[in-house]
Amino acid sequence: MNVGLLFIGLLSYAIGCIPTAWIALKLNSGRDIREIGTGNVGAHNAYDATGSKVLGIVVMVVDALKGAAVIYLAKLFHGDYFAAMAVAGTMVVLGHNWNVLLRFTGGRGLATAAGVFAVVDPLFLIVWWVTFLTGYFAIRKDVHVGSMTAILATAVLAWSTPDRVIRDTTMVVCLDPTQMRMFIAAVSLLLFIRHIEPIRELIRVSALTDDEE
Repeated sequence: MNVGLLFIGLLSYAIGCIPTAWIALKLNSGRDIREIGTGNVGAHNAYDATGSKVLGIVVMVVDALKGAAVIYLAKLFHGDYFAAMAVAGTMVVLGHNWNVLLRFTGGRGLATAAGVFAVVDPLFLIVWWVTFLTGYFAIRKDVHVGSMTAILATAVLAWSTPDRVIRDTTMVVCLDPTQMRMFIAAVSLLLFIRHIEPIRELIRVSALTDDEE
């Protein structure tokens, strides 16, 4: 990796480490969001912890803006060099999910990844929402089930999407659609890892409920 990519990668990781939900809870109630509810440093837990839809939406929007911002910074420093945008988009999600300032705890990366894809290729943001709703209503009405369905489906569908469609929908210069697919797969992997724990917990609770019945 050259110095330019290393710089944008570290800068993007640092921006991802801005702990929006942690800051919001500290300002709102003086509490540490990691010690409340699921402990997740994200919009959903911020809403659960405070009951404030406004605060939850603010956290979600700011986290999404982090994702969008690093893509514009990558373009500012590197022009249309797609590798720089891919590094930036991946590293901002990594920073959000494993925040060095919070001892490598963090959020689950959905809002930040949404911000990234909104300015890189909104097609896959649409695919994510459609498959999320499919998982949520067809499999189980649980946000984590919907999210995991969307994460897996988006990564798989990215590899089956024709090159022409990717070229026509991308908002940035990407001469090789395979690079876009690899980028989507990398971000999806970071989201997948952070959603393993809630899915395990859901399975554990379901198993206990079945045993009690």
